[in-house]
Amino acid sequence: MTTRSAETDVIVPKPSRTDTTTALWATQYGAWYPIHKRYTPKSIVIDLESVEPRFVEWLDEDGVVLANANDSRRARTLPQNDEAEVMSEPSDDEDDGAFFPALNAEIERALQAYGAVFPKLNWSAPQDAAWIMPGHTLRCQTPNDVYLLIKSSDFAMKDVVQLRELTQACEADSRYQRPRLQLVLKKWFDMPRSHEFRCFVRHAHVVAACQREISFYEHLQNPATQERIQSMLMDFYNENLAHTTPPDIVFDVYLTKNLDSCFLIDLNPWLDRTDTLLWTGEELEQAYAQPTRIPLRVLTSPAQASQALPTYSAHMVPADVIELSQGEHIAEFAQKWSSQLQEAAKP
Repeated sequence: MTTRSAETDVIVPKPSRTDTTTALWATQYGAWYPIHKRYTPKSIVIDLESVEPRFVEWLDEDGVVLANANDSRRARTLPQNDEAEVMSEPSDDEDDGAFFPALNAEIERALQAYGAVFPKLNWSAPQDAAWIMPGHTLRCQTPNDVYLLIKSSDFAMKDVVQLRELTQACEADSRYQRPRLQLVLKKWFDMPRSHEFRCFVRHAHVVAACQREISFYEHLQNPATQERIQSMLMDFYNENLAHTTPPDIVFDVYLTKNLDSCFLIDLNPWLDRTDTLLWTGEELEQAYAQPTRIPLRVLTSPAQASQALPTYSAHMVPADVIELSQGEHIAEFAQKWSSQLQEAAKP
């Protein structure tokens, strides 16, 4: 397949993408963090197969039963059907969840070292479950904070499925060892979303970038600021990633407020299922053929942000809440929802 360059009017051969096995293997956090830890937030990577082999089985179980971590603030069962009690405390004769003493100890050590942590699995953080936490962040201060986020997240389960796919692929590919499920605990620090950017690399060339948070930010409208950001993103890739990552990747970075430092937040495979945010897949493929300065896309007006749904909004309420609210005014919905809660709480 070829692409025509708009500037040179010549046919530019389009290289094939990095194969899926290589892309997934190389973008596991535990695979790239040791290489790039110098400019990545401090992290602890826990091999779940070694520390807690039952963890995947627990993730696969229905419902949200928190692991017993001796944490009275979080040790409760969250129902997922109409027959369960709503936010009920488990009685003495109820199953109070799996018990992971070794994993609890590992998480506690991380909390002692970092104060608070940001959890994720091999590829994904449970961003879709942040709504369930105080402040709607992934800031975890107890083991059960970690368990609650991971257990409630569709993104985490997709990582488990993706790991199984990679395991099957590696069995037929002698280049790679069998992958293992990992729990990553990153040191928490307040990171303004307005300074996070996603960069797209095609055949070892940064072809585009955009803001990660779908919101309007006044400071990103300044042309000089945009030029500085473009230069920082390009320099960071060329100096740190160009020779140590696959030729086709998507990487996320955080730029400090004064735009003098860059931190690597994540590496993602360039696959069809990877979120292109403010770009389309077709635009990114076309950008590869145009030898121009890295294009940076940001929202240019509050109206653009108002037209977009909040990030991960589809995951912020249970499906039964959505079904219950169809066609209702807010007062009617509130009354009906209250009645449903009271009914569900009856013995």
